Amino acid sequence: MDIATVNGAKDVLFPLEYALEMFVVCLVSHILLWRSGRVRNLGAWLAPIFLLLPVVMGATALAGSVTGVVPSVIWSRWAMAYILHLSLSGSYILVYTAVAGFSPSIAILKRVEGSMPNGLPRDQLAPFWFKDENLTGARRENLLAAGFITESNGMLCLSTSGVIVARGLVVFRRFLGLPDIANG
Repeated sequence: MDIATVNGAKDVLFPLEYALEMFVVCLVSHILLWRSGRVRNLGAWLAPIFLLLPVVMGATALAGSVTGVVPSVIWSRWAMAYILHLSLSGSYILVYTAVAGFSPSIAILKRVEGSMPNGLPRDQLAPFWFKDENLTGARRENLLAAGFITESNGMLCLSTSGVIVARGLVVFRRFLGLPDIANG
């Protein structure tokens, strides 16, 4: 008998608990990979870690339940847990770029905080580190590593996959009614 069927309350909590377990395992795996410093384009690893690792966990649970090592799995509950995990993972993946990259908003907050309690005159707001390397450097390197752009003779060009992604994002932004800030 599955542990999720022992208690009525446990039936409801099982997908949430399992989703949190999947997310924590993926998050710890991501942090360990991040801290190792061996991966050049860590953003490209987010999908395999957060989308495929839970599938491997499910396959392991299936193998364990077939051999009798672990209780049988109720797959409808596992699917609900995976959907919850996907929503947590999607949120994390979207926030990851803000955490890992240079953020002008965070830089401004830190600059103002450094001048507290007096405050900072507005004309001194633009810090010295608002330069091309900080604003575009890491993003440019990520796009190069992902194969969305190429660089030749100091010129950046879109690859075929870069064109598909750029056009897709422009269409999506227009669908959402967002302003076309990149003039695309």
